[in-house]
Amino acid sequence: MEEIWYKDLSDQELWSRLIDGDEGALAFIYDTWFVSLYRYGMKIQADSGLVKDCIHDLFTSLWHSRQRLSVTDSIKFYLFASLKRNIVKSTRAEGVFRLFSQQSVQHEPHMPSYEERLISQQSDDERNRKLAKVIDKLPKRQKEILYLRYYEGLSTQETAEIMSLSVNSTYVLLSKALNYLKSHSGELMTLIVIWGNSPKGF
Repeated sequence: MEEIWYKDLSDQELWSRLIDGDEGALAFIYDTWFVSLYRYGMKIQADSGLVKDCIHDLFTSLWHSRQRLSVTDSIKFYLFASLKRNIVKSTRAEGVFRLFSQQSVQHEPHMPSYEERLISQQSDDERNRKLAKVIDKLPKRQKEILYLRYYEGLSTQETAEIMSLSVNSTYVLLSKALNYLKSHSGELMTLIVIWGNSPKGF
């Protein structure tokens, strides 16, 4: 019953309860966003232990600094932006920062990439292989922008802030990625729109 009640709150209301010291609100936010945070973190740095540590540090910091938090109407945006800063800071300190590692490594727990999720929806093996190859050829930043914009459904403004880009630069980068995909697969644009559930602002 408690979890259902938290689900009825808006992001702003839930965040306000966290600021007021509601441990249940913190637990609900953690349970709701852990998988998405882990999956995104693994695309920034393919180190399962480091990503989990950064997520843990993020929520520990949220709780201890809750009285200094500003009200937000998008918890997802706040968490994604904060996690990226934590990971970049940690990996730079170790001198091993690698954005969107291309290494083929097994991680536990396994979180399917957005490419895998897109491909899993298709029944035709030949088309699946074609889509996978096209997406895999995209530059790392273009993969990231498609992931944030379509898979996670963030707005253009939120995507821009997470990636440290201007809104105009975000549109340019997104346009390049979509144009590449369109030119290499006539069916892919339709699939992206369905997959992304037509995110607002695009």
